[in-house]
Amino acid sequence: MNRASQLITAIRGMADNIEIQEQLPDGLFGRVAIIESGSVNINSNELDLEFEVPFDDNVEANEAEITVYNLSKTTVDALKFNNPISITAGYKDDTGVIFSGYISKVTTKEDGLDKTTKIYAIDSENLKERDIVELEFSAGTSASYILKDLISRVSLPLAAFNPRRDWIYKDSVKIDGGLMDNIQKYAEVCGISVYINKGKIYARHISEGDNINFNVSAETGLIESPEEFEEEVTAEDYNDIVKGYRLTMILQHRMTTAAIINLQSKDVSGQYRVRSGKHIFNDGEAITEIEVI
Repeated sequence: MNRASQLITAIRGMADNIEIQEQLPDGLFGRVAIIESGSVNINSNELDLEFEVPFDDNVEANEAEITVYNLSKTTVDALKFNNPISITAGYKDDTGVIFSGYISKVTTKEDGLDKTTKIYAIDSENLKERDIVELEFSAGTSASYILKDLISRVSLPLAAFNPRRDWIYKDSVKIDGGLMDNIQKYAEVCGISVYINKGKIYARHISEGDNINFNVSAETGLIESPEEFEEEVTAEDYNDIVKGYRLTMILQHRMTTAAIINLQSKDVSGQYRVRSGKHIFNDGEAITEIEVI
């Protein structure tokens, strides 16, 4: 009987520990994500959800993919095509908007006892690729002039236009095909990146950005050592070498295109600009991956 009592006491102790764990903040280290669209408000503390939100420094629309489990029919019906949608995410009280855009598609399917709803959204309205019938520029036209003309056809406010170099075409230039592809082409000739951030277009060199006065280090969530990369970009007679690092950190809402950060690690330190990345949130992790140059 004494041995049985010891076993029962041990089991009760395990149960007590489980109860204590259940009182901890929901998710890993108190992480939280909120999806909002019109009257819809989906909180990760109330429903299981996951997402992947990419961002980069080209003009192509970025598509976020959000998965939510067991939404009511009323909520699903309220998620309509082209409606504004945003994602706020972070840890405990340190949260911020990591995505703002428009719903491009919603699908729902039954999976056993669960119902899975996938929400696709792009970061700017009506930015899917569209073709140029044909444009012609006379001999002597500069690449920067062509680029600015193409950007104007996107119909979004131009926040910055700072070509780093230029190229004068001796012959007339004919342009057709995809608008975004052509913007990318002439941006490379001008030695800059063209990207969309929060509904505005930026055309500036990859070294230019906005200092967010944030230190990326182990103390602020850097998970592993930076991984170095190098790549070559060729346009007309220009040849550019881009060098930088790939980083992984706990989900950090401040990371976005052109954010200038201070990187502090064992092997690398200095000021860098965010070129691209993605925010990832699911049952197993909540992280941000970025490339800095």
